[in-house]
Amino acid sequence: MSCTCGCGAGDAASCAGTGPGTSGQLPGDPVRFRYGAILERLLDRIARAEALDSRPLAALGRSPDDPAVALLAAAAGAHHVLAWTLHRLAVDSTLPGTEDRAALARLTAMLGHVPRPAIAADALLAFRVGTLPGAPDGTALPGLPDVVTIPQGLKVASVPEQGGEPVTFETDGAVEARTAWNALRPLRALALPHVSAATPSVEVAGVDLGARVGDRVLVHAGTAEAGKSCWLLARVTAVDVAASAEPAHTVLDVSGGQLLTVDDTLTAPAGPGAVILLGQRGQAFGATAPDITFMPDAVRNAHGKHVGTELPTEWDNFVMGAVSSDTWNIHLEAVHPEAAPGRVVVLETGSASSTPGAARITAARETARSDYGLSARCTLVTLGPALADGFNNMVRQTTIHLETARGTLVARPEERVLPVTDPGPDGRPAPPQHPDFEPENLPDRFYLAGQTALPPGRRVILTGRTADGETVSEAATVLRTETRTGTRTGHAHRATLVVFDRPLSGRWTSATLTVLANVVPSSHAQTPASGAETLGSGDPATALPRFPLKQSPLAHVAAPGPRGYAPAIEVRVDDRRYEDADTLYGEGSDSRRFRVTERPDGGSEVQFAGRLPSGSGNVVALYRTGGGATGNVPGGRLTQIVTPVMGVASVTNPLAADGGSDAETIEEMRTGAPKAIRTLDRAVSLADFEAFAEGYRGVGRASAVELRAGLRRIVCVTVASTSFEPPAAGSDLVTGLHAALVAAAPPGTHVRIEGFVDLPMTVTLALASDPDLPRPDVEAAVRAALVRDFGKSARPFGTAVHRSQVIATAQHVPGVTAVVLTGFSAPGVTQDAEGRLPCPGPTLVTDRNTGLTRLEPARLLSVAASDITFTELTA
Repeated sequence: MSCTCGCGAGDAASCAGTGPGTSGQLPGDPVRFRYGAILERLLDRIARAEALDSRPLAALGRSPDDPAVALLAAAAGAHHVLAWTLHRLAVDSTLPGTEDRAALARLTAMLGHVPRPAIAADALLAFRVGTLPGAPDGTALPGLPDVVTIPQGLKVASVPEQGGEPVTFETDGAVEARTAWNALRPLRALALPHVSAATPSVEVAGVDLGARVGDRVLVHAGTAEAGKSCWLLARVTAVDVAASAEPAHTVLDVSGGQLLTVDDTLTAPAGPGAVILLGQRGQAFGATAPDITFMPDAVRNAHGKHVGTELPTEWDNFVMGAVSSDTWNIHLEAVHPEAAPGRVVVLETGSASSTPGAARITAARETARSDYGLSARCTLVTLGPALADGFNNMVRQTTIHLETARGTLVARPEERVLPVTDPGPDGRPAPPQHPDFEPENLPDRFYLAGQTALPPGRRVILTGRTADGETVSEAATVLRTETRTGTRTGHAHRATLVVFDRPLSGRWTSATLTVLANVVPSSHAQTPASGAETLGSGDPATALPRFPLKQSPLAHVAAPGPRGYAPAIEVRVDDRRYEDADTLYGEGSDSRRFRVTERPDGGSEVQFAGRLPSGSGNVVALYRTGGGATGNVPGGRLTQIVTPVMGVASVTNPLAADGGSDAETIEEMRTGAPKAIRTLDRAVSLADFEAFAEGYRGVGRASAVELRAGLRRIVCVTVASTSFEPPAAGSDLVTGLHAALVAAAPPGTHVRIEGFVDLPMTVTLALASDPDLPRPDVEAAVRAALVRDFGKSARPFGTAVHRSQVIATAQHVPGVTAVVLTGFSAPGVTQDAEGRLPCPGPTLVTDRNTGLTRLEPARLLSVAASDITFTELTA
């Protein structure tokens, strides 16, 4: 093949403009075909032309004033323009060579690739309606409606950071919101507090117990054995009446508590949660009797207890009362109206070696007694069964605590982890969420308090804290609700069983879990204030008519399909709605479908498949503009209502907005086009699953692995968002990608879409740098190199990092003379013997106790600039 570059070589092999590493491999090399080079070669060729064994034009001058030279200069200029055009066409026809985005788009379009436009982020907005800030949830205030329709197109803006611009979102549809749905709470069973000898305080329902400091209380502490219960006997050290609390109660601080085992017949009808106040102290008659040794001898001989020949030193028959087989009659030292049949008394001596005793008053009457040198009116009580042993002879030491009132411990809502899925003790099924209702121990459902008829398909956000104290929010979709009434505990309880369309990944403590049900989907796209735009007039004589859109860029929002997005546009012709399509291939002249194409200037145009009916201004489009990665705002930032609605008090986004991405750059098109062309909306191999996922809306990186659960094959696709963060649980990105992959995969393929666990590395380098270079500049260059090689955007999932990799990256930075890695760690990761930080991929883990299998997501080792520190390397 002869040379075509104009260098004069006889064949392509000896051409100076070809060969590896030169630009002459493409036609019209811009170096060899520049104007000066072409003119020089023409003049040289003419000077060397021979005729009649001579070179008659060798003396031709090179002055541009010479007509012949001027003619050659004009030819050189023409050839230069032609060569430049040929070279540009050749370059633009290659995937790695072109720098023209429009040319690259047309080149890849021939194989079916459509460049990804700017995609609008989506966010779930939680509205608060019918209340003012600070008002209780579910409380409608006068003048504010408790049912509000959130309209489509309601604008909500973010609070910009300093120097930033607000980001505006619009609701994607109209949704009915209610005051009662502002914050729904889970059903919680009331549970009595655990009582033990170490209990510091108890809460008694009501404010009329009448306890005082120094009183004794008996608090039920559970069942000891059949027919017997444990009771805490303690002294009241402080009393706090909480009359304004809900519910009103009395707090008793107690000390010196000890547990007594008491027959249930003594305290009946008291049961679990009972509190018996022993608010009156008494003694047996004779406790205050004078010492007989101070009495005359005649009195001592007549009334004393004789032991031998000595004078008596104690009163005769000096006991607390008369004891029979099962009763004990005691005269109290005074009249005690509190001593009534059926009440409890507790006797204690104050001795550490003596155990208090409890008894029940079976009879009581007022009487008088004269004995032991005393005379007084008193109360005679009969205790049963008898407690004489250990007390009857200790008249002076024994204090009798009389019951004055009874109360009940305040039952607080039980703390559970919801949804209830974990097995109970010894592997038995976990108890139900509430004793009135059947167990519903499944990860996709739990009970809400009260009657709440959420419509199917309702989007909600669950937010609360886990058992570890971490705040977690998750989006879910209601599949159905069932209102139930339970009466097992003797009281009617109404609750709503809410079932979601998928298992929930979060596990929340019931005290903190809140279900936000006034949730509306929104997108980072705005409808023009002018509303619908008239595109033009229909003409039946025009085939495949095109109409440009006046405003740009046209927003693309989340939608079902292989790519996960669609243009946010509605087109009508003569008020008839037309259908959007990816391609118009095969459509007839009567088709009512259209497609949106991108123009080289960045705008968009609408092209119809069929011929349009004639009319004046009958082609109308309502569309939204916007999109891009700026819409990925963090959670809690969308709080400004731009278009107020009566009854809407506030708004926020509990979850971060995600899915937004900028239009594909030229480099992204070069790498993305081959992947998209390879899959062609089908996924068979693991590489297909990765390529398909990376072409989906909002996915920045994907990795696919095959897992085996018995005979079942599971394709686990680990994805990161365009901001290289794990996708939010329950987000539309995860559910939409799963549906798209299931549709693209062979029938029967089990697909799991999972996020990842970020393991931020901490790197400390002892660095020696070139003294001729500024040390801060070298450190900044090393930090940038490490982030380039080990940042989130560069690291693959489930890949370990070796110490030598970090050292090699730092050592290759200009200005680094020596480096030692002194710190190299990640949370929860132990460096192995070879100096690596392990990083496992997704794995299936089976619990030995329950036999249940769960999927552990992949890990990602990465480093941020703030986690890199430097020290001076010394010899």
